[in-house]
Amino acid sequence: MGRKERNPIKRIEQATRISKRKYTSSLQDLARESIPDEMVTTIKEYPAVVPTGLEFELLQDVLSSTDDVYYKPRCRREYIIDSSHLKKWQIAGFEHYADYIGYCQTWGLSQHTQDFDILFDDKENNE
Repeated sequence: MGRKERNPIKRIEQATRISKRKYTSSLQDLARESIPDEMVTTIKEYPAVVPTGLEFELLQDVLSSTDDVYYKPRCRREYIIDSSHLKKWQIAGFEHYADYIGYCQTWGLSQHTQDFDILFDDKENNE
């Protein structure tokens, strides 16, 4: 039997089809990763604290002795910021995912640090 003839054009077409599939899936992954998440901020308001004792007496003294001075108590606000929904490139301070990728490629940083998690996992090392 002779050698099986292979058509080089078909081989090129098959190779390009495979590379297109890989390229589009990686683009889809990048597109999904590049959608930023929102930082959840909740604001709690508490009523104004009325001064008591000596503070109140001093306040009344200042208010009575000077003109055009008024006491306007303000409510206290507490800001609670939840950044657990942010992606790692947002936490690092980048506004766009493409900037983060460029930074990682420029400095030779690998985004696949989960390969080393086994080495530094305390649970497995303590057993």
